[in-house]
Amino acid sequence: MTELHVHREEIWLDAACAHGLAEHLFLHLPHEACGVLRGNAAAGGMRIETFFPIRNVAPDPLHRFTLNPQEWVQECLNPSGLLGIFHTHPHSAPVPSAEDLRQLPLFGDLLRIYLISSPDESGSSIVTHAYFIDRSPAGEFALRPARLCMT
Repeated sequence: MTELHVHREEIWLDAACAHGLAEHLFLHLPHEACGVLRGNAAAGGMRIETFFPIRNVAPDPLHRFTLNPQEWVQECLNPSGLLGIFHTHPHSAPVPSAEDLRQLPLFGDLLRIYLISSPDESGSSIVTHAYFIDRSPAGEFALRPARLCMT
């Protein structure tokens, strides 16, 4: 029997950036919060160095996020280092929802990574899950789990 090895690229998150994500999540409770992640490619994965909050302008911010179009365009005008998107699930686990997957085509071609954070059970810290944004040959987008490492 052959052993199957699964290669998982890593996403490295700067400690100060991780603190900024947690601060942004707690500042906007009970609503979802969002923003963009900047950094660069690193050996075996990606390195997130900065987080830029973007206002959530969704009609139902308790259960959805919509990046403020003006702030989003401003971030896209400087594509250097633009790696990914971050948003929160204040009332559920940090796993992609059906709505998250439905929105992937809106920005999937521009970004490589996707982070989702939720408050932990104690409510004093956060749990963050990381994903790579993949596009199939047929053009469909998917989120592939990644190992998140703190620096």
